[in-house]
Amino acid sequence: MNPRDIITVDVPLFIRLLEYAREDAQTDMDLHDVAENIISLATSGKTLSMEDYSTIIGSQEDINERRMLQVRAGIIR
Repeated sequence: MNPRDIITVDVPLFIRLLEYAREDAQTDMDLHDVAENIISLATSGKTLSMEDYSTIIGSQEDINERRMLQVRAGIIR
């Protein structure tokens, strides 16, 4: 069982998550969604790795769809 609010990620995933935050995330909500996904996956207590990346971030199609919804809602341009 994983203590509340503790996550463990390996270095390659950590670096890729930083890249996502800098290059791909468009809003704070994108980062909140990623954090929620990570916390959910971390409840098992395992170290998250690049194998978990698509579950954490979603597919490129999911990312594109979220961006289109945000553009339509006027959140981003």
